[in-house]
Amino acid sequence: MNAIEKRYAKEFAACQSILRLADDLFERNETKVVVDRSRYATMAVASLYSKARKQASAVFLVASQGYGEDALILARSLTNLCIDLGYITAEAAQVEARARRWAAKGRVERRKFGKRVGETPPDENKIKWPAEEALADEWPSTIDKRAQDAGLQNFYNFPYRHGSSFDHSDSWSATSFLEPAQDGAVLDMLTGPHGRYVDLALLTLACAFAEIACRFGRFYGFDFLRVDQEMERHVRTAFPPTETAR
Repeated sequence: MNAIEKRYAKEFAACQSILRLADDLFERNETKVVVDRSRYATMAVASLYSKARKQASAVFLVASQGYGEDALILARSLTNLCIDLGYITAEAAQVEARARRWAAKGRVERRKFGKRVGETPPDENKIKWPAEEALADEWPSTIDKRAQDAGLQNFYNFPYRHGSSFDHSDSWSATSFLEPAQDGAVLDMLTGPHGRYVDLALLTLACAFAEIACRFGRFYGFDFLRVDQEMERHVRTAFPPTETAR
């Protein structure tokens, strides 16, 4: 255990517990996770969860090495995924239509990229592109709107918007990598590992991935056995508001 892991032992332990609970939940219900290629929703939900589980490990690893700002960027991406998954699954009556628009959006964007680099998508002659583009346009253009519809506005307002500063390297985040040296005349460049923002990255990881695991499980009808409540307990115990508000 390095110095960063010791400093934030409680927070790292909570994240480990949440990931372990999610893995156990999946293993108990794995037979329910079916990807039906005739149902866009199953493909969307399963693929988003798969990506989220790997990314959660990446946030944990980067944070444990003291790269808090970089972990926060990954955690922001995880929050984006959480909002999209939440939007797709928020209403049972809309889940297939929303997943279809999500798939169309990705397919159209991939085609645009292919044209920019001079490549033809493998499905170029199989897709009715005007119809596909119309569906893609129905995917909400702003993540704020998707967060509102998913009931995840707090995820957008706090980790997503706060993490934007580090993701886009604006003046506020970029200048935080400099600080006056002891003599006051020279600036130190903070290019190595340190503990700053590790706690925020871990808080975002814990909240976003717990939400993702629960939305994933509810979509597939998992038997939770109070796992969702146990995840929430770990978040509240390890990240009390008086400590994470600073």
